[in-house]
Amino acid sequence: MSDLYEIIVPDLPQQIQGLVCEEIEGENTYFYIHQEQGTTITLNATASAIFDMCDGQTTIEAIAQVIADTLDVNFDEASRDTHMVLEELTGFGFITAQ
Repeated sequence: MSDLYEIIVPDLPQQIQGLVCEEIEGENTYFYIHQEQGTTITLNATASAIFDMCDGQTTIEAIAQVIADTLDVNFDEASRDTHMVLEELTGFGFITAQ
């Protein structure tokens, strides 16, 4: 039996409740701390922007489009990277379905 499993990212991703965000000034690094669970994640500025758009009402495609427009990259690249970030956040339990 394989230990592999697929992480399903919700169509309308939403951050879990109870997070505290701390920025390391000048380093474009953000720590998100879930005090109740005692878990943390560290994100760069782009991943943090993706995470911040997870409000339970914004689609993955819309998030990717904002990233593509903001960073001036093609949509396919932004979509792939956005999905990768959201997959990791979902796997760590920081994203929930609306």
